[in-house]
Amino acid sequence: MKAQDKHALNRILTIIFALAAAASSTAGEVAAAASPWVEAPKAKALLLAGGDPAQGAVAFVEIALEPGWKTYWRTPGDAGGLPPSFDWSKSANLAEAKVAFPAPRRFTDRSGNTIGYKDGVVLPVFLTPQDPDAPISLVAAIHYGICKDVCIPVEAELTLDVPAAGHAAPAAEAEAARALDRVPRAQDALKPGDPILVRAEAHLDGTAPKITIEARFADGGAGADAFLEAPDGVFVPLPERVADLDGAGTAVFEAPLGADVDIAGLRGKPLTVTLVSETGASFATFIAE
Repeated sequence: MKAQDKHALNRILTIIFALAAAASSTAGEVAAAASPWVEAPKAKALLLAGGDPAQGAVAFVEIALEPGWKTYWRTPGDAGGLPPSFDWSKSANLAEAKVAFPAPRRFTDRSGNTIGYKDGVVLPVFLTPQDPDAPISLVAAIHYGICKDVCIPVEAELTLDVPAAGHAAPAAEAEAARALDRVPRAQDALKPGDPILVRAEAHLDGTAPKITIEARFADGGAGADAFLEAPDGVFVPLPERVADLDGAGTAVFEAPLGADVDIAGLRGKPLTVTLVSETGASFATFIAE
C-alpha cells in the first residue's frame, strides 16, 4: 500500500472511531436523563430531566397507568382520593423542589366528582440547587392513588442525577414539553387560548352563601371547567356551570356553600380558581369576603 493511501486510510479510521465514541457518549447522556421505571400493579413511574440553561434545573415525574385508570390532581375533588405527595429529603444538593400540576379534568361517577388525569400524567418539577455549580442527586419518594373499579395506593422511590446549571440535560421529550405548556398560567401571563377570569366573588352571608366564577373561554369553550381551592385544608365544593357560554365565550360557575363548608374558616382567606379548557389553562387568587 502506498504511503499516501495508508495515510488516507488512517484518517478514515480515526474519523470512524471518533464518531463511534461520540455516539456512545451521546447515548450515555440520553440514558442518564431518565431513571428506570418503577413498576406497581396497574401503574409505573420514572424521573426525567430536561430543559435548557435559561429554564434552570427541571425534572419531570411521569406516571403511566394501564388504560382506563386515573390518578389525582393536587386537590382530588368532592368524592375524595389520594393526590400525589413527594418526599425529596434523600436528595443531595437540593434546596427546593416545586411540583407543578398540568391542567386536570373532572370525572363524574357513582361516587361523585373527582379531579385528575386518565391513563397517566407528567408532572414538571422545578429544582433549586444548594450549589448551582454542582449537579443534583435527585431522590423522589412518591405516594399516589390510582382508581378504576377499585382504588389502590402506590409508592415508588425514583433517583436521577440532574446536571448543574449551564450543563442542562437534553431537551425534554414531547410529552414533558406538553406538560409544561399545560401548567395553568397567571392572569398576567396568559397565552392565546387560555381562559380569562372575568370575576370571582364569595357571597358568605345570607341564607344561600356561594362562590360565583365568571370566565371567558376561547374557541367555543370545549372542555371548559373551573376548580376551587382554599388554604389550610379548608373544604370548598366543586363549582358547577350554571349557564351555557354566551356569544363572547363567557361561562358562569357557582359553588353553593352548604352545611359541610366552614364559612367562618373561609372568610378573609385567599381562594384559588383554576380555569381549564382544551385550548389552555389559567389560575387566579381572590379573597373570600
